[in-house]
Amino acid sequence: MAKRVIFQLHWFLGITAGLVLALMGVTGASMSFEDEINEALSPRLYAPGVINRADLSPDQIIARVEADNPGYYVSRLDWEVPRTRSHGVRLTAKDGPGRKQGRIDRTNAAWLGEPVAADFFHVMDDLHRWLALPGGGNGIGRQITGFSAIALIFFALSGLYLRWPRRALDWRAWLVLDLRMTGRNLWRALHVVIGTWIGIFYLLSALTGLWWSYDWYRRGVTYALTGKTGGGEGEGRGKSIGPPPRPAIDPAWRVFRRATGDDYVWVRIARPKPSQTMRSISFDARAADARHLRQVDRFSYDPATAALKKRDLYDRRPLGVILTQSMFELHRGAFFGLPGRIVMLLTSLTMPLFTITGYLLYLSRRRRKRDMRALGGGVCPSDGEGDIVIAYASQTGHAEMRARNAALALVQGGLQAQVVPIGKLRPDMLASTHRLLLVVSTYGDGEPPDMARGFARHVLAHDPPDLGHLHYGLLALGDREYPHFCGFGRQADGWFARAGAVPLFPMIAMDADDLAADAAWQTALQDLGAGEGRRGQTIVPFTPWTLVARTLLNPGSPAAGAFQLQFEPADQSALTWEAGDIVEIVPGDPAAMAAATMLRSAATREYSAASIPADGTLDLVVRQVRDEGGRLGLGSGWLTAHLPVGSTTLLRLRANPAFHVDRAEADTRLILIGNGTGIAGLRAHLRAQAQAGSSGHWLFFGERSRAHECFFDGELSAWLADGLLARADRCYSRDADCGRYVQQMVQAEARAVTQWVDQGATILVCGSLHGMAQGVHAALATMLGEAVLDRLAEEGRYRRDIY
Repeated sequence: MAKRVIFQLHWFLGITAGLVLALMGVTGASMSFEDEINEALSPRLYAPGVINRADLSPDQIIARVEADNPGYYVSRLDWEVPRTRSHGVRLTAKDGPGRKQGRIDRTNAAWLGEPVAADFFHVMDDLHRWLALPGGGNGIGRQITGFSAIALIFFALSGLYLRWPRRALDWRAWLVLDLRMTGRNLWRALHVVIGTWIGIFYLLSALTGLWWSYDWYRRGVTYALTGKTGGGEGEGRGKSIGPPPRPAIDPAWRVFRRATGDDYVWVRIARPKPSQTMRSISFDARAADARHLRQVDRFSYDPATAALKKRDLYDRRPLGVILTQSMFELHRGAFFGLPGRIVMLLTSLTMPLFTITGYLLYLSRRRRKRDMRALGGGVCPSDGEGDIVIAYASQTGHAEMRARNAALALVQGGLQAQVVPIGKLRPDMLASTHRLLLVVSTYGDGEPPDMARGFARHVLAHDPPDLGHLHYGLLALGDREYPHFCGFGRQADGWFARAGAVPLFPMIAMDADDLAADAAWQTALQDLGAGEGRRGQTIVPFTPWTLVARTLLNPGSPAAGAFQLQFEPADQSALTWEAGDIVEIVPGDPAAMAAATMLRSAATREYSAASIPADGTLDLVVRQVRDEGGRLGLGSGWLTAHLPVGSTTLLRLRANPAFHVDRAEADTRLILIGNGTGIAGLRAHLRAQAQAGSSGHWLFFGERSRAHECFFDGELSAWLADGLLARADRCYSRDADCGRYVQQMVQAEARAVTQWVDQGATILVCGSLHGMAQGVHAALATMLGEAVLDRLAEEGRYRRDIY
């Protein structure tokens, strides 16, 4: 729950403060080398060369500059010791916020002007500090940039928390960026990995940037670092009646120069407002080898006697004092020398990257939610004659995928289509719905899919109400190899006919490769007003994937060999699927399989994906199958024996929503149950949970023998050690000291399983239909009750991928 709240805050602040931070990053980067750029563009302004005249003294320069600029006083004189260079001067208006800054001739105080890029940097400075909004440092712009700096601190810390990898000591999990990713996966990788690289620098930028945003922050940091609340020696702070006398600077200047000679290359002479008393004369002096601009020694002199009052050397100051006096240099990285400035420049320039990728991720997420709301959102009745409710009953995802594709096509035609699982079709919804499409699959020989068991028991098993107002159409999916082909679809069609509902078209019964039935379904949708757009009408083609590794998982076993296969696509954009999805493979030479590149055929074989896109490979777990004559099966033989490593085969990924875990329920614990090659689907889910930072799940898994079939034992042991798995119960049916099956393990833990389910756990079952899946279902029905299992299936908390 906490993680979800932090995630919501992270993206909400991102879409509100992201643009401001991007602007601050770019403007800050532009000013990282402001002095160097100015001098490079106006070299003669800064270094006019040695003039054959004597230098004016500080008092002479100040007097002449103020005489040439009525209404202004010299608030700062930056004295360049080398005679080849001009001096810098800042003029401040005696009344109002006016300010001038530029270079002057050291021998006659003539105004040389500002660098050619001065106006540009003035604009950058105003944008960076207060977005160039009215009011300057006292306006709303300062509050916006201050809030954005606080948001940046939250981004850095919350981003670290949200992406914390399970193996925190593995540097690859933190820092490796996989550029093979595309689309949303690439955006997320750029956002989180590069964010990890430079998060510490953003924290430094934000924590130091707040120094100029809030007085309370500056006072607090000063007190924390120095034990003082701020302020200095009180120079220039006293008010007097009438303008106080301005003491001469030259006497102290001569003493300073005699004492230091050429030890320093730059000296700043600062003066308070004319209305304030100048209680001491101070010189901030910087040596040629100084690491940054604030690395200065301060010499303070008595204005009356020119005697040295205090010598404050940089190297002798406490660290806390150095930090408070060098906040600007920390902010731009110069405190750490030239490398620090370069790093801060680069990190500032990357700020728009996070704004852009953050917005792309936000828009992608919003688009998904919008589509889900439009096609499968709230279960409200259909009130308009033009609205259509599409209900699906799916076991492996085919029916749901066809239902959603139909809805997308109808939406493109201007209709309102709402997709719901069939379990939502209660009598009150049927009574208020005018047009209904049903896309239902049959599980096995005439049985309803898991998610439709409750509908079959509570609706179809009873006499129907009068539905004469309802127009309906039904697409039934099944397998002609079973005697009761499309049995559940026929049962549903008969029930609606007995209820008096008017058919929109005769029931369409479709096998996997039934082109005629598919064409009839497309015609029915077009008659209802479906659009001809791309979405909902296209078929994903098979594409070549390269087998890069094949590993025997049960060496020495008397049973059939089980192999882990790893594939890489020719196009890295194909690395997009979810845990629970299905891989369809066309066995044989791709060159001879062109007719199979568009439609699923009888030769196609299906397997559960055993990895996630972040792994970089598509993994399968395949056991060899032999017929009575000892010949290897078409699919398993091709993958485990005939396809050479390094060669390609045709495959495609198919979404299997019926075996997905709702990613919105990030804190849900999983009970994963399987046997044999069913470890594939369970492994993918566990790897997805590890990537998401979830933990505390429970695995039941069974195989033949501990000595040979301890599949992925290293991974499972590591997941137990780091907490991804709270429990891992494994059994081996052929071992004398075990001799149990998975369903027996589940039954033995009835009390604990019931407690987990009561606390919101989701049950995932993957493996063989005959034996394991039936036995597990019977065990769960005994401990939980059939009604509870039906409810869990309708809620998506009991999901099966069985074969």
